[in-house]
Amino acid sequence: MSPITEKLALIRNTPLSDHWEDTQQSFPQTPLPFLQPQAIAKTGALASLPPEAIAFAQEAASIIASDPDLTRLAWHAHHVLFIGKTCPRSDVRDWPLLTPLLGNHGGTFYLLVILSGLPRIREIHQSLNVPEDIARDTYSDTCVWARQYHNIGVTRDGRFFHPGSPGAWGLDTRYMPWILNHLYNDLYRVGRLQYKTGPFRQSLRAYYNRKSGHHCLLAESGLRFRADGCFDGAGGIVDPDGAWMTELVETPQSVSGNVIHPSGKARRTRRTLPLDTWERVLTQGDPILEIHIPEDGRMGFDDCGESLRQVIDFFSTTFPDRPFKAICCTSWFLDPTYQTLLSELSNIARFQRECYLFPLHSTGGRSGIERIFYQYAHDLSTAPRDTSMRRAVLDHLEGDGVLVSGGCLLFPDNLNWGTQTYLNQFQN
Repeated sequence: MSPITEKLALIRNTPLSDHWEDTQQSFPQTPLPFLQPQAIAKTGALASLPPEAIAFAQEAASIIASDPDLTRLAWHAHHVLFIGKTCPRSDVRDWPLLTPLLGNHGGTFYLLVILSGLPRIREIHQSLNVPEDIARDTYSDTCVWARQYHNIGVTRDGRFFHPGSPGAWGLDTRYMPWILNHLYNDLYRVGRLQYKTGPFRQSLRAYYNRKSGHHCLLAESGLRFRADGCFDGAGGIVDPDGAWMTELVETPQSVSGNVIHPSGKARRTRRTLPLDTWERVLTQGDPILEIHIPEDGRMGFDDCGESLRQVIDFFSTTFPDRPFKAICCTSWFLDPTYQTLLSELSNIARFQRECYLFPLHSTGGRSGIERIFYQYAHDLSTAPRDTSMRRAVLDHLEGDGVLVSGGCLLFPDNLNWGTQTYLNQFQN
């Protein structure tokens, strides 16, 4: 058994050192396959890495493979993620920067470890007959985050910086728990959007009218909203005089409560739904299909609609054991404020109007700033005004405005993209 050597001392007392003795018992006596140039060329291509990134990874692998300590560390990281799976995903965030060990290739070490998980998920996808375009689009998430590392480095304490010289290829451990979703068969990309199943986490109920085909969201009891329909405290704003509490009452004949309007605001006025017409179709804990937005391009309106149409059939066919009652997203770009900040023809504004929006208790007042401004997020006085989005957000924040995260729902039996179904139901 090989202990952690002095050369690897920086991993001691970090989550990366956990289970070291266990993994070293199965350390191979032959070269690690995932550090071989041919393997990296294959997995790198599957992950849509550009040729220069693949070459950079092969260079790093050569350095690692020539050093016994680094080779054991690579085996250890691969083992705890993809063989024993003994490392909780959340712990990976706190794996240390390896710049002191590998210089400019410190982040590339983690890129190689992630690539080492591709052969196994590739086998799983082939056994499930996952369409090749969906499989390859799913693997490309690694490239999205490797490109961010290449362009702006890693983030710590709200700041982006390059651990080594700018232009290196690698991965920030802060994003590796997310990347593991697709390597663990939890997440798929279908067209423009990514999806994974999970529980509905909101204190809301959705009801469906069997006659009209309409949907209505009611809040559970005990939620505190401001007079403007946002959660009291959202964005750091409290409303001591106008805040009110929700109440939901259900009898054998009806359910009455405070409505969440599809525009994303709670209403103080109560509504009663007769249960001989309205049936509950979603409540907290029910299975949903979560939407996530890959960080690699514009949110084309038509592309999003096509993705949503395709994913219903894909999950129903490929994963009949993963049923879902609704499609849900929670994100910074679902703040209804963007309806007034941006053009009504913007992709974000149009996306919002197709969904049934709901508010979140988002206490921070700058949701999404890191995704909009990246390396400038820590000091917006240096941020460029080079897009309509950035100009609008900067003007809004400079005027003491806040931005909060929001949520949305879409129901598979009412997916008529481009018709603003939910807003029109309330108008009618």
